[in-house]
Amino acid sequence: MKRIFVFSYHGKETYHTGYYRLLSLANTLAENFEVYFIHGNINEVKKGENKENLIEIPLLYRNGILQKVYAFLKKKSPYSAKLLVIINYLFTKREIFDLQKETLFYFNKSEIKPAKDDIIFTSFPSLSAHNLGYELKKKYHSKLVLEYRDPGVFGYNLIYENEWMSRVRKSFLKKQEIRNLESADLLLTISDSIKKFFPERYYNNVHVVGNGFNNHKIDISLIRDNKQKFILSYLGSIYSSQLEDLTFFEAVKDFTVKYKVSPDRFLLKFIGINDVPVLNKIITRFGLENYTSILAKMPIEKAYDELYDSSMFFHLKYGNRKEVITTKQYEYLAFQKPILLPVSDDGDIAESIKKYNAGYICNHKKEIIEVLHISFKNHLEGKPLKINHTAEELYELSRQSQEEKLVNLMNEL
Repeated sequence: MKRIFVFSYHGKETYHTGYYRLLSLANTLAENFEVYFIHGNINEVKKGENKENLIEIPLLYRNGILQKVYAFLKKKSPYSAKLLVIINYLFTKREIFDLQKETLFYFNKSEIKPAKDDIIFTSFPSLSAHNLGYELKKKYHSKLVLEYRDPGVFGYNLIYENEWMSRVRKSFLKKQEIRNLESADLLLTISDSIKKFFPERYYNNVHVVGNGFNNHKIDISLIRDNKQKFILSYLGSIYSSQLEDLTFFEAVKDFTVKYKVSPDRFLLKFIGINDVPVLNKIITRFGLENYTSILAKMPIEKAYDELYDSSMFFHLKYGNRKEVITTKQYEYLAFQKPILLPVSDDGDIAESIKKYNAGYICNHKKEIIEVLHISFKNHLEGKPLKINHTAEELYELSRQSQEEKLVNLMNEL
């Protein structure tokens, strides 16, 4: 049986979308191949779980002084933490949290190690995962698959980077990325938009395996309406680029004032977000504290529990980036409640909402207030809008449909 080694930079304790996506891919691949799912861990490593053809191998990131300094700076001064990442890379050519040394050590002492006919599957971000894939291919002569959930040095600035940091990163890492691209036997990305960022010479080797909702975790029968309260929900991380345009928050404030909406009837809920002090300041600035609930990162099952009785979902566009299509869009679509894009990205998110006739795309504060008013009024009158998808559409939106494409590509490889 063909063997595939799937590497996740993130571990379970991060509750990171990338981890859940790769775990789902590994489980699907294990129906056809022998799969080793190797992921990083910040905390003490417990023995991995083994299923019939899926062997989990958690590896502990180095947790020395450098990592502790980074963790401290990230809480106190994110700018300084980013600067530390750059300085460390200049001297070591490694990320602060890097699994290469730990992985090679594990394979050297273990009977389990890649062989010539095996496949190494690594996902970006981060580049350290791709670098690890390159080193493993060079050492064991295995096949190499590089996946891009975000563009690397070719494409828009990553959503968690400002412009100067992106320029520095691309300047430092371009040589390594080209080396990795040249070494890959197969390149994957999540959308046609990101595929277009690759240099033309790689096009024939790039295949699209999109995001999707986790159909094994969502129970469609649990979707319901909260008759007492209108809940406007946002799922997942928020980045500084999403908080540059405050039109949405201005509109929510004006809506509550104009229509005398009380906090016991309307809730703005952020589910499973990273710690973003700027968001707290914005909520305070517009006097929305009593209307807002912010829930920290949590297991995906608990996050979904928070979505079942939502009335509407919303996005916040990623600055001027048009090519971002996150997993949350597929999850929103699966929960079949209307989606609000307060200020259009004029790109992939807007196109997805249009394609599935799934909600509202606005461009001005007045439009947002009107959508909130109509939706809130219909909700109180017991006539909430529901977005019904056919079984075929739900399958198309699921990870299962995309993972079947991946299985076929692995068989061909």
